[in-house]
Amino acid sequence: MVLAVLTFRGHRGFALHDGGGGSTELVKYHWSIGDMITTFAGYATPPLLGLGGAHLVAANLPAVVLWLSVVLLVAAFLQASNALARVVTALAAAGVGWAAVAGEPRWQAAVAVALVWLLLIGGGLDTVRLSRGDGSDAYWLARRTLVPRIAWQAVWVAIGAVCLWKGGVLLLAERSAAG
Repeated sequence: MVLAVLTFRGHRGFALHDGGGGSTELVKYHWSIGDMITTFAGYATPPLLGLGGAHLVAANLPAVVLWLSVVLLVAAFLQASNALARVVTALAAAGVGWAAVAGEPRWQAAVAVALVWLLLIGGGLDTVRLSRGDGSDAYWLARRTLVPRIAWQAVWVAIGAVCLWKGGVLLLAERSAAG
C-alpha cells in the first residue's frame, strides 16, 4: 500500500482472507507502471523487511524492531478494510506494543527475533504458495509485460531465498555470539 501511495495509485485498504492470504484493494485504473510496482512489491517486501529486521537485531537493537513493527501495524490497522484484517492487526499491535513497553530486554529480543523469522520464512513461503495459478499476481504481471510467469516467480523466490539466507546468518551468528 505504501508503494500504491508513492506511485500515485489509489487504494481502498487491504483485506485478509479466511484460510490465509490477503489482498490490497486498489482503485481500478487502466494499466500503469504503478500497478506493476505495487504488484511486484507485495511478494518482495516481507522478506526484505525481515532482512532489515535481522540487521537491527544483529546490531543489538531489538527494541527498534518492535517499535517499527508497532508503527507499521497501527498504519495497517488504519488501512484494514475487513473485520479479520482489523482484528489481526489490532491483536498483533497490542502484543508487540506490550513487549516493547513492558517486556524485559530478553523478552523484547525474543519477540523481535520471532517477528524477523516470520517475515523471512513466511515471505518466502507465500511467494511459492500464492504466486501460482491463473489469477495470481505472477499471472497478471506476465500478461501485462510479456515476461513469463515463471520469471516473476523466480525473482520473488530468489529475493526470499537470499533474504532468508542472509537474515538467517545474521540471526544465528547473533545467537551463537550470545550463547
